Parts: sequence; structure tokens; C-alpha cells
Amino acid sequence: MNSRAPNAIAVARTAQDAWGAMSVGERVTALAQLPRAIIRHADRITEVIGRENGKPRAEALGHEVASAVAVARYYLEHAEEVLAARRIRQKTSPLRSAVATYRPHGVVLAIAPWNLPFIIPFSQVLPALLAGNAVVLKPSELTPGTGQLVGDIINAVGLPPGVCQVVTGDGQVAAELLSSRPDKVLFTGSVATGRAVMTAAAQFPIPVTLELGGVDAAIVCEDADVEFTASAIAWGATFNGGQACCSIERLIVAEPIADQLLTRIEAKLAMIDTEADLAPPINARQQNTWRAHLSQATASGLRVLPPPDPASSVVSPALVTGGDLPTSEDLCATAVWREETFGPVVVATTFTTLDEAVALHNDTRFGLTASVFSGDVTAARRVAERLKAGVVSINDVAAILYSAPEIPWGGVGESGFGRAHGPEALIDASWLHTVEYPAVGAFGPKRPWWYPYGPELESFFEALLPLADARTTLSGLTKTPRIGSAAARMLARFSKN
Repeated sequence: MNSRAPNAIAVARTAQDAWGAMSVGERVTALAQLPRAIIRHADRITEVIGRENGKPRAEALGHEVASAVAVARYYLEHAEEVLAARRIRQKTSPLRSAVATYRPHGVVLAIAPWNLPFIIPFSQVLPALLAGNAVVLKPSELTPGTGQLVGDIINAVGLPPGVCQVVTGDGQVAAELLSSRPDKVLFTGSVATGRAVMTAAAQFPIPVTLELGGVDAAIVCEDADVEFTASAIAWGATFNGGQACCSIERLIVAEPIADQLLTRIEAKLAMIDTEADLAPPINARQQNTWRAHLSQATASGLRVLPPPDPASSVVSPALVTGGDLPTSEDLCATAVWREETFGPVVVATTFTTLDEAVALHNDTRFGLTASVFSGDVTAARRVAERLKAGVVSINDVAAILYSAPEIPWGGVGESGFGRAHGPEALIDASWLHTVEYPAVGAFGPKRPWWYPYGPELESFFEALLPLADARTTLSGLTKTPRIGSAAARMLARFSKN
């Protein structure tokens, strides 16, 4: 148990008062040096990531460090615009106005995973801070040093004490932090843990944003560039050792090009340097899941290329195809197709019509990302619009879009709800406060809908109904013959004040 856990939420709540009272512009100024700070600590970040989860330095630099710099620059540039107050004009009450402002939740608890241990918590923490929240970050117990670096770098630019804290530990620490009643929870991780977080948060209740698992798919149309697509699939299935909720785990290929494409993917997977370019399984549990899924696939009649060596401790990329299974329905019933392997594995099937491809894609309880490969971008967009996935990329691997902070990131179904990145992350870190007020004068006449009720008021409400038609004006209603004279008098009186 981490000794700081019981007090972290209380410390954050005290610190948030002054931080939340600052303007968005003042908070942007306080964090303005963050991009440079990340660049200055790039070597340290990549070293700690490599030590804790084995990620190749190229991936740590690109997916974690460079992405964090882009995220910082995006939010520092756009936070004031996104969180600006909005004036609201009322059609039914033209003499009154309203203003909506974004307010911070208060204390945000961010629970982050081990697979992208810098960029994910950084993307959770920064929008929440700019929105005026204090943040308590609980990184994975498998990558505590990287999580601590997130907090250290943010705090080093001059943040007030207690506004951004890091509390390390296991799931029990997260549970204790949840029981301390933060005002908002951001969680990225497994479906099972996400359910547990929701259950704990629902007791109070606390709003939760979840980014969970996925068995993401790529649809490859007959007119796709085979060599280009094979390279994309080989990378999309294996980057980070396949340990990403957005890696390509399912492949749905047009039948006429399937043999050619799968041959090229198999060749490209075989060329991957598993020592230099492939992150190893984070622990034995993850390795066992990979082995179990491939063993079940083989036992089910699927063909695993290359066949895994049971005597080897090396996790190698694998392509799984239909083998002896008679139909795609049989293949799609297997665990390697339906469940998240979280390893360098892609399982392939074929389609004859685009309707079939879309149905195969959508037959899952997950819905995080998807990719469509085609020589006809317009046709690919029509396919993409039919897919049950939060983020879809055409002729690229959708996973890379986590490095694009402008694009909202999140899924549907058991892949979670809410969005990271884009303006939505700032809005998600806020609650909306609306004040309505007289635009002219102070009080005006007594409102027609106040007591006493009676026939005259009923006529008045009947007269108001056409206001739902944007072409109808209040002054025009007072001249309508069918409106009773009493209601017309009330409308006329109301329209003058």
C-alpha cells in the first residue's frame, strides 16, 4: 500500500481551489514550457521506458516522446479557444440571453496502463490540468518510473504544489484512491478492470471515461496496393510487440487478392528482428495469453505461420489463417479472432462482397479502431462510415492516429466511451455551467405562464406551438386570426417587454 494514497485526493482538492480559479490563459502560461521540457528529457524518458517495458528506442521516441510534444503544443494552442464561454440566444425568449462556461470537475483521478506508459498518462493529465482540475495520476505498477516521469516533468515547469501528483502501486492503491471520492475518473486499461472502476465509481457516483480493449480489424479491398498494404499490416499487428488495444488483430481480405497479400504479409513478418524491433511481452501472464490463443487456434484447425516453437521463450510474429476450417463463421468463433490477444498476431479471413466484409468487421463486442485499404478513397470512405469503430483510417493503420492530438480518440461497445485528444478531451475534463439572464432591463412584466392558470393561459400555450417552426415569428403570431383575443393580448404584451 502506498502511504501517500489516503491523502492524495485531499491534497489535490486543496491545491485545486487556486488552480481552478485561474483563467485558462493563466494556466496555459504556467505550462507553456512543457514541450521544451519533454524534448530536454527525451533521453531519460526513452531510457526508463526501455528498462520498464522493453520498447525499442525508435518506438519510445516516436510513439511516446514526439507524440507527447505534439499533444502539449496542441492543447497549449487551443485550450483557450475550446474552453471559451459561449453566448446562447433564445428564440422563444428574445429579450433574455444566456452564457455557458466550462468549469473544472475538481480532482481528476487518472489510471494509466503499462503499454504506452508515457503518452497515455500525459494525454490524460494535460487536458485535465488546462481545464482547471488538479490531477492524481496512478500509473501501472509495471511502469511506475515512467509514470513518475510524467509528473516530474509537468511539475518542473512551475506547477503549484499538489496540483499534479503521482501515486504508484497496484490495483489496491487505485481502489483506495477511488474510495477517496475524486470528482472524475479517466481510465485506460482492460475491460475487466474498467468494469471494476465503473462499479466503484458508481457508488458515489463519479463520472468515468473509459478507453478499453479492442480486436481491431483491417478491411482490404480488391483494388488495394498489395505491397503497401502488406507493409502496413505487418507493422500494425506487431508494433509495441502487438501490445496495444489498437493493433490490427483481424484481417478481412477480398478473396481475389488474399493469397498474394497473405504471402507478402507472412514474408514481412518473418523479416522483423524480434530482438531489436519487437517489444517483448510485459510479463509471463501476457506471454501465456499469446501462447494459449495460438495453441487454441491450432487445435481448432487454424494454420499458424510460422508454427510457434513450444521450447522457445521468444514471442515471434504470427499470421493465422483459416486452415482446415470450412467457413469464415467457424474461424470467427475462435478465441484468436474474438478475444484480445495483445501480442504480435493477426488472423485473416476473406470476403466476397463489401456487405460481408462490414458484417465480419462489426461482429464483435469491441469497437476501437479500424483501417480500410483501397485504391478508391471515395468507396473506402463509404465502407468506413458503416464500421462500428470510434476511429477509422483509410490506407493507413489507425493506431498511428493516437499521435495526432487533433483527432478525438476512443471507441464504442466494450472498447469504452468518452474521448481522449481533440477538443473533446478538454470538454470531457469539464462540466458545463449555464447562466440565463435578462438581455434588456431587469425584471419586465409578470410571466404569462405563472399562476393563476386558466383558459386564457391555455390559449396562450396553444399560440406558442407554431414557434417550433423557424419561419414563424412572435409578432406574426399575434396577427393570426385563430388565436384567441385574450392570448393575442398576452402575446402582444409579452413581445413588447
